[in-house]
Amino acid sequence: MTALRLLAVAACAAVFTSCSSSVDMPKGNSKGYTSARLVKRAPDSSAITSTREKRVHSLIQDNIQAQFKARGMGYNAPHADLVVGYMVVYQDNAMTTSFDDYFGYGRDGSEILDVAHKKGVIDGNRPDYFERAGLVVDVIDAKTNKLMFRNVSVGDIVNGASDAQRKQLVANAVNEALAPFFK
Repeated sequence: MTALRLLAVAACAAVFTSCSSSVDMPKGNSKGYTSARLVKRAPDSSAITSTREKRVHSLIQDNIQAQFKARGMGYNAPHADLVVGYMVVYQDNAMTTSFDDYFGYGRDGSEILDVAHKKGVIDGNRPDYFERAGLVVDVIDAKTNKLMFRNVSVGDIVNGASDAQRKQLVANAVNEALAPFFK
């Protein structure tokens, strides 16, 4: 995925309907939990070398952390109650791809991508070229390894967004994806 396309992932802002009945979309909440941490990236993953890509992931991660801290929860403690993973999905009217290094393993990553492709590309009815990005956020109970919550935010890509716009778009996407978890 090019740096521009990953950068464009920051454009996630509109509500995305449920992936499908074939993809687990639990809607648990934060009640009873006091801490969270980001999923650990595989040590043999390719380094992110693009400054833009690094910035987008930093924005996503900073906003996830801010969401938990704003609710009085600890964040990034080694023995946290919850593990948070995210996957960035990029789509145009011909293909769908993802960046899942911060998503973790064993939770339907390829199925999510298949459903998104079918829904947005194969069954999609947009007559013109489009680019859109999505942010899938999972929250897992660290003790049971059970997926407690999954939600998605998706929107059309804003090409040429300023740093301030990009920062706001990412904040909106993370907030949209996580807000139901804190209700």
